[in-house]
Order: sequence, then structure tokens, then C-alpha cells
Amino acid sequence: MTIADILRSMTGVWHGNYTVLGPDRVPIERFTSQQEGRMEGTDWTEKVTYFKESADPVTRHYRAIVDGDDARFVDDEMWGTTVRAGDVGILFTFGWKARPRERIVELSMPRGDCRTRLWQHFEDERLVRLTVIDERREPGREPERWYIPPGKD
Repeated sequence: MTIADILRSMTGVWHGNYTVLGPDRVPIERFTSQQEGRMEGTDWTEKVTYFKESADPVTRHYRAIVDGDDARFVDDEMWGTTVRAGDVGILFTFGWKARPRERIVELSMPRGDCRTRLWQHFEDERLVRLTVIDERREPGREPERWYIPPGKD
């Protein structure tokens, strides 16, 4: 199974619960999300909306070009590299270009309509927090198509 195969298995609309922990594992923040992902040809696209208390929802769009086990994100604000972790997981290291001292390492383990993700947040190579994400896929719901691959319109 390749990264492309794993991403195809994650197509859909996911509802998540985020728990952010300090390095001492004490909860800092909790919030929910909705993530819509789709694989079309070699294009992986995501639309993620974060719902935090006392704040307006924030929506981000992501796109990657995926060929087998090669995944390259197309984003002006973010960098990232992805490798497969066995036949069921993806290890994704990413960060924001405007914050070069930070990086996040994510392990994603999808299983049918359930998945868990763990983010390890680093600043200057020092662990500063963890984010545990528990998600469920909404049965039968198609993700929004916000990006149209060339020749598909």
C-alpha cells in the first residue's frame, strides 16, 4: 500500500476532536474540526475548518501532488514532507515558512471510518506541546471540491 492508497482510503468528511497538551501532558486547549479530503488522480486536497470557543471558525485549504509514495505539498505558506509508516500510517513533518523555528511531526493512522492523529510540536528541536486528534468519518458525505485538476472541468 502506498501513500496514495492510504490517502484514497481517507477520502470523505471527518469530524474531529483536538486535545492540545503541554509537554507535561496537562491539557491546554480543546476544540473541534471538520476536515474534507479527496484524492483525484494525483491531487490530494483538504479543506479543514477549526471550531474554537470564543472565536470565529477558521478554514484552511491544502493541496498535495501525490505519486505512489511521493507527496509534495503545494502551498505558499507551508512546507512538508510525507513518508509511509508501514501499510497503514503516514508520517508527515510540516511547518510554516513564516515560523522557521517550528516544526510539527504528525502520525496519522486511519482505520475505516475512524482515525487518530498525533502531532508533536517542536520549537528549536524542543518538544513544546502535543496534539491528539480523534476523528470519525461522516458516512456517505462527499467532500467539497474546491480545487479542479486541469482537464477535469
